[in-house]
Amino acid sequence: MRSDKPPIPGCENGVCGADVPPLIGSVLTGVGMTVAQAATALERGERVALTDVQERIVHEWAAARL
Repeated sequence: MRSDKPPIPGCENGVCGADVPPLIGSVLTGVGMTVAQAATALERGERVALTDVQERIVHEWAAARL
């Protein structure tokens, strides 16, 4: 979970049982982009509506490319 947001009680890891999975394969659910597409869009300065978990996944993916 991002350090600037307090954890949701009972959901400290950012993924709860009733939540939609953050991605299916490499496609971010609810966003309609792959992780790579979202990382590229963020690098261009575009706003992408990501959940905290999705944002963490995208940033970790981008960091691994370096």
